[in-house]
Amino acid sequence: MKNINTKVNAHSVGIVGCGWLGKALTQSLIQQGVSVIASTQHKDNFPQLLQLGAQVECLSLSDTKPHERDFKLALFQQSCLVVAIPPGIRKGKKDYPEKIKNLVQLAEAGQVEQLIMISSTAVYDGLKGNVDESAELDLSAEKTQLIHQAEQEAQTFSGDTIILRLSGLVGPDRHPGKFLKGGRLLSDPNATTNLIHQTDAVGLLLGLINKPTHSAIYNGSSNTHVSKKQYYEKAANAIELPVPEFKEDGSSTFEVVNGNKKINGNKIREFLGYTFEYDDLLSWLDSRPS
Repeated sequence: MKNINTKVNAHSVGIVGCGWLGKALTQSLIQQGVSVIASTQHKDNFPQLLQLGAQVECLSLSDTKPHERDFKLALFQQSCLVVAIPPGIRKGKKDYPEKIKNLVQLAEAGQVEQLIMISSTAVYDGLKGNVDESAELDLSAEKTQLIHQAEQEAQTFSGDTIILRLSGLVGPDRHPGKFLKGGRLLSDPNATTNLIHQTDAVGLLLGLINKPTHSAIYNGSSNTHVSKKQYYEKAANAIELPVPEFKEDGSSTFEVVNGNKKINGNKIREFLGYTFEYDDLLSWLDSRPS
């Protein structure tokens, strides 16, 4: 059943960072007749975004102050600005908070009224059990520190600020079974999976764009919470790959339930009245083998 609340009333939306998720959001907005101003760091991405029907601008974020030319971009003259840039922490970068700070400065100088930052449930790393938005974060690791600092920078925006913490993304061209190619050895077999399909990530974003005049933090996660071992074995089977090998950690089934974090995404479901299209990602593995 389609979610009637994902019909967007906005006339134009700016999107910073049009990667895999940003492009899907751009396409959905344009299909609804919403004008999209999309930004990219690389001019090689222009043709694909233009083909979707978006207006495209080049924005090269750095950890220094924004360039004077950036203040003139149409991107920051839209009432809603979606920030979908990757943290880059896995690549050893530490400038994520500063980039968000610069974007807030550009949004403040423009006409942005609603800022939506796509964050990650990785900010909950180190926690155990059922985790919702009220959980006290474990900031002992640099990764969680950087994500938390970036979120705090976003929350300095004087307009409406929404932080959407997404679980691991799957969907078109991101079948988890492909992650296993090459005989990859996986760790933590009893860790709990926390995932969300691209379609539902976009659906939540469309709903939030349609709900201005409020600020909040939300988790976006499906209700598929099985062990990593169970999920990736099924993913491998779906595309006829050998069963993956895991580094056994000696944990028990009891610890799968009580010793790992299970992301609770009920808050945004109830607020938007949103029904997930892919809440059971084990079934999705069977229905979408590639």
